[in-house]
Amino acid sequence: MDLHNKTILVVGGATGIGQATALLCAERGADVIVADFNAAEGKATAEEANGVFIPVDVTDEASVKAMADSIASSHGKLDALVQTAGILKGAYVALEDFELATLRQVLDVNTVGSFLCAKYAKPLLQKGEKPAIILISSPAAYGVSSSYAYAVSKGGVSALGTTMAGKLAPEGIRVNVLFPGGINTFMKRSVIEEDAVRKGQDPQAAVEAAQSSGLGEPEGVAKVLAFLVSDEADYVRGSVNTR
Repeated sequence: MDLHNKTILVVGGATGIGQATALLCAERGADVIVADFNAAEGKATAEEANGVFIPVDVTDEASVKAMADSIASSHGKLDALVQTAGILKGAYVALEDFELATLRQVLDVNTVGSFLCAKYAKPLLQKGEKPAIILISSPAAYGVSSSYAYAVSKGGVSALGTTMAGKLAPEGIRVNVLFPGGINTFMKRSVIEEDAVRKGQDPQAAVEAAQSSGLGEPEGVAKVLAFLVSDEADYVRGSVNTR
């Protein structure tokens, strides 16, 4: 799958699914821009991808705008935005104990961050070739999550993507929402460890058991994302589920 002549912005590209996606897109010929709050690992990923790194705080509108302005100056356009930045807080906290500050923090990163990235990427995407926006939701959006905040935030991402898909299609921008299953990332492992501690179990053993029983790898999701940003995915509509 050829991604030459594609300029792809991967927000949250320092680690996990974002990192795997940035590296695979670069391997397939794309000009990759890695944006992340995590500067050290973000720079390392960008260097490995022969791309550039832009620091960004997706909860801060001025920071997201500065990211877009930097891309406008250096690249002039985008062909795809892949928004993978996300957090999970408040796992296994009871409703009556759940803090509003935690809810707002998760919503700010996952939902507001997706909105801001799409908002400021849009003018650059309008200059691209068959442009696409890919947002990352979760089965937590329609199932039972370990965290009230995470479920609400990912439900918001799903609704945002659905609405953008309808509104931006006439402008030539395709929008898809990806729903990865259980993936072997730092965030997922942390939740497994937290659950094990809560149950009085060995956290490391719990992670190893989950890995051996079917956690997917970020590289597998990256293959789906690399397809979705390609011209071959031009007929794909709506949401996409992975293992």
